[in-house]
Amino acid sequence: MAIGHFVWTDLSTYDLQTAKADYKALFRWSFKGDAAYAYAHHNGEPVAGIFPMPPRLQQMDMPSFWMSYVHVPSVEEAVERARQHEGAIIELEPQAFTDDARIALIRDPSGAGFTVYEGPDITPKSGPPGTVVARYHHVPDIELVRGFYSDLFDWRFERADGQPWPSYRILHPNGDQIATIEEVPETVRGRFRYWVPAFAVGDQTQTVSVLERLDGRQLNRLDTNSYLLADRQGAHFITQTTQGPRPDETSKDPVKAGPPLKALTGLMCIWLAVFLELQAFWGVLFLIWTWPALRNGRADFIEPVSRSAQPITYWALLGTWIALSVWLITSPLFPPV
Repeated sequence: MAIGHFVWTDLSTYDLQTAKADYKALFRWSFKGDAAYAYAHHNGEPVAGIFPMPPRLQQMDMPSFWMSYVHVPSVEEAVERARQHEGAIIELEPQAFTDDARIALIRDPSGAGFTVYEGPDITPKSGPPGTVVARYHHVPDIELVRGFYSDLFDWRFERADGQPWPSYRILHPNGDQIATIEEVPETVRGRFRYWVPAFAVGDQTQTVSVLERLDGRQLNRLDTNSYLLADRQGAHFITQTTQGPRPDETSKDPVKAGPPLKALTGLMCIWLAVFLELQAFWGVLFLIWTWPALRNGRADFIEPVSRSAQPITYWALLGTWIALSVWLITSPLFPPV
């Protein structure tokens, strides 16, 4: 049995079909399942899951995210232990996952969520590339979570020579390293905190190129073999090469993402529209909003609106943006008589 180990990973996403297409292109996954839950397969074996973002999390403006599952002998016992720790939150009380398995969702005192799983071992059998080979947790202070996980799973924390920030190996009671926790600055960690899965890939350059064509982003280069990425719906994940670094890959410093060209273009449109009274640039701005919303199935207007969950509101927003953009861009061509 894999008690105390991570055994499963799934993605909560705003647009299931878009996510399936993206990860098929990234990791060569195939999918089986339905609109409620799809299983990603690699070499014929299930390796991860993808399902629609629950409405409650959509209302929290939660970006898409990867969830990690820890195998426990008793979900109820794990939940009761977690309750004893200040700052821990039980997001989902114990309930059925399949006919012979149960789960609960817990947030640790740093805010990162994970799922405890009770049932048969479901650790993926297929090897890299395209499968999870490591997991990372980025926190501002290790002491936020050290006692919590030590009590919950009997995990041990061992300081590692992490660069460019403090790093700790998480060790299972049997001595296996099962994850890494790093004290990462806010500029890298971002607003939300996660257990981030690392997927094995054969070629980082090709993977990043595919991701960027899909409107995803490279956030940071963490070391010579690891990149922190985000898909077009906001889900963070890490890719790691399955071979050693190339001779020219010697820098340990994180590489920041390039300038946000789309945001800068939109900002320029606002200045031109307001100060030069060129209303056509408002139309360009509406088009800038419309294109990614069409691509990723999510329109952000005061709050997130999903194409799959709120189709009427979604298409009303996009229809308004498109109509306004056409009118604002073309109206100067037809001055009043």
